Parts: sequence; C-alpha cells; structure tokens
Amino acid sequence: MRTMRGVGVVLLTALALSTPVFAQSTDDHLSLNAAIGPSFANLGTTFSTTAGVDYKLNDRATLVGEFGVLPHAPFDKASAIAGPLAIPGSESPRVNAYHWNGNLKVRPFELGRFEPYVTGGFGSFTTAATIDSRSTGTSTVEEGRRLTDFATNLGAGLMYRFNKWVGLTADYRTFFVHRSDDTPHVNRFTTGLTLSLK
Repeated sequence: MRTMRGVGVVLLTALALSTPVFAQSTDDHLSLNAAIGPSFANLGTTFSTTAGVDYKLNDRATLVGEFGVLPHAPFDKASAIAGPLAIPGSESPRVNAYHWNGNLKVRPFELGRFEPYVTGGFGSFTTAATIDSRSTGTSTVEEGRRLTDFATNLGAGLMYRFNKWVGLTADYRTFFVHRSDDTPHVNRFTTGLTLSLK
C-alpha cells in the first residue's frame, strides 16, 4: 500500500511540474487573434473583422486558420463576386462576404516593433446577397442568394506592436474565387486594431 502511495505521489508531483512546462511551450506556439477596422476593397468601403488561430512553427513562420467578414458591400460594386441575380432588374441593397482560409504567414524580419509579413493560402469564399425584399404588414420577407466557392489568397502586411497583446495592422490581400466558368477576385486593404491572446 505504501508503494502505491509513493508511486501516486511521484506521478502527481511529475504531473504538477510538467503542466506549467507544457503550458509555457503551448503558450509560445498557439495564439488567438482578432482584428477590427475599416476595409477598402473593390467591393466598396466597409467595416471588416477577422478572427484567427495562429500556430507558430518557428520565429519566422506561422500557420493561420482565419475567418473574416466584409459586411454590407454595395451590390453594384460586388456583383462580380455575388453572382447573377435571380430576378432581372432587382437590385440588392447589400452583399455580405465571408472567408475561411488556412494560410502560411512568413515574417522575414522585424524592425523594432514593426513586423512585416507575407501570407498565402486557400479556403472558401462565401457571398450572401439580399436579392428581393417585401414588406407585408409588420413582417418583412427577404429572398437571398448564397454562393460558396473554393478560394486562394495572397497578400502582405505590416503590424506595429504596442505590446504582446495589442497591435495596429495594415493588411493587403487578394482573394481569387475559383468558379467553373470564371475566377473573380477581391482586392482588400484593411487596417485596424489587432488583439492577441497568447
């Protein structure tokens, strides 16, 4: 019985000592990021948000899982990406664009608090357009069209870090939306505040 207690104490001690070491090593590699700010794109000027999970491979390369939203883009500027309207002559007041992608981000060097980077990857690009809206009494009925396509993206950016958790980012990205008959693209420049949980 004493042997079992001794083994139990040794195992619990090893677990207690290894947990902080594991947490420190995971903390160095895994982080959650969110960015919010204005977006200037060929879809029009709109507000943009992105959220991502970063896995640091080494001091220069990071794998990024990213989700982004470009809401309320004017339909006349986003018609190439939104696809044709189902009802001729109808005009959508807005197009919402969403992207999910996995990227490789490379930071070739740092200049003090400035961190330039290049990025590229693949995922999906979704557009959701309201193509018709009718009011009946107190209710509004909207007809929508949603397209999801395979997409690739390339870009570059610059982050200025205020500290370990907060930075200011400027990001230029081109999304290539691969469809069977066409490959429209979205050029997007976003700037804004980036928050990181490491």
